[in-house]
Amino acid sequence: MQRSLTLDCNGLPHAPTVLRIKQALVGKKAGSSRVGVLVGTDCDHARIAGSLGKLASRIELLSGPAPKTLD
Repeated sequence: MQRSLTLDCNGLPHAPTVLRIKQALVGKKAGSSRVGVLVGTDCDHARIAGSLGKLASRIELLSGPAPKTLD
């Protein structure tokens, strides 16, 4: 399945990541292209998928490096 949208949730805690994914899926028809979700390498993919339930099949979790912070 092809991705039509990629969300950058890298560095966000679990709850805001799940909320952002759910917001992106509102109004998208089931069976449409998947939503890519960029998360940090330390992100628990199984926990996010579990929190999304059936919606988890409509996303693709992609791991990336943690964002740089300004000191």
